[in-house]
Amino acid sequence: MTEQKMKEEQERRKKKEMEERMSLEETKEQILKLQEKLLALQEEKHQLFLQLKKVLHEEEKRRRKEQSDLTTVTSAAYQQSLTVHTGTLLLSMQGSPGGHNRPGTLMAADRAKQMFGPKLLTTRHYLGLDTMSL
Repeated sequence: MTEQKMKEEQERRKKKEMEERMSLEETKEQILKLQEKLLALQEEKHQLFLQLKKVLHEEEKRRRKEQSDLTTVTSAAYQQSLTVHTGTLLLSMQGSPGGHNRPGTLMAADRAKQMFGPKLLTTRHYLGLDTMSL
């Protein structure tokens, strides 16, 4: 009986070793698969980062272009408003024929007020068009 017990014990040990070897091999395979998956995810992360960088760059270019266009439009509108204001000033200096209860010629003091008017801020080009007093 002792021989039989020893054989059984040996078989159990062999079986246990075999299971351990299999689990080691399985663990190694799992590690390899997880490493491959990690590499794939790192590459995907890299690609997504590059894509984000490109999108942010395009957005910055678009924002700068819009800002430039807005500055150009604002500048043109400011120039136009100055032209209209100057033309109105010249017309009012010449006098308005009929209907406005004004004489055809202006007195010298009135003409000076219209020409030089109230002091305008030198920084008014930084303000919006609707806040300027023309």
